[in-house]
Amino acid sequence: MLIEIIATNLEEAICAEQYGANRLELIHDFELGGLSPKLELARDVCTAVNIPVNVMVRPHGESFIYTPQDMTTILHEIDYLLSNSKVSSIVFGSLTENRVINLRQLESVIKLLENTGVGLTFHRAIDVSSDVVAAYQELQNYTPHLTRVLSSGGKDNAIGGSKQLAEMQQGSRGVILLAGAGITPENATDLISISKVSEIHLGTGVRTNGRLDQGKFEALKNNLASVKLS
Repeated sequence: MLIEIIATNLEEAICAEQYGANRLELIHDFELGGLSPKLELARDVCTAVNIPVNVMVRPHGESFIYTPQDMTTILHEIDYLLSNSKVSSIVFGSLTENRVINLRQLESVIKLLENTGVGLTFHRAIDVSSDVVAAYQELQNYTPHLTRVLSSGGKDNAIGGSKQLAEMQQGSRGVILLAGAGITPENATDLISISKVSEIHLGTGVRTNGRLDQGKFEALKNNLASVKLS
């Protein structure tokens, strides 16, 4: 089971690796669901840790609908990360006003990533799409450039969306399904048993009073040790 942990600064990134994270997602602003971190911070985090670092590229928290000006900012940030950091994957997602995947914008990001070895994660924009299962199926067409999709199954949290996640997982044709939102050491095993996902994404679930909690990492790993994926 791969454990991805949200980090918001250099100290958290280092601690998360020490506590057992397999991968990081670097963001700014938990309350808005994650925005682009400072680019220099992303560079420094990628250098400081030995595990993969996925970096959020999201210029604002107003919606997942981006103007041409927004896309200019997004592509500039990605270009910086490609040129100046050891980023493992870009975390991006956008929708049209009709709440379907904005394929044109997705393809512009994929074009920038071609031949770089850097992956692409489509984030929880999918969870506010009009049909999360159909959107996941559409994203399967973008392998191998699109490597994974972060989703709660279209619900506020992954436990609530576990049945949808299971349906998505069954229909996967190469894009990895990364379950996230509301996962804790206590509910992770139930989620995995239902959804059969092989990767989970945690933020507040491994924090106490806003700080990473080593005890919660240990509880998570102990609970996951008994999980078997069929």
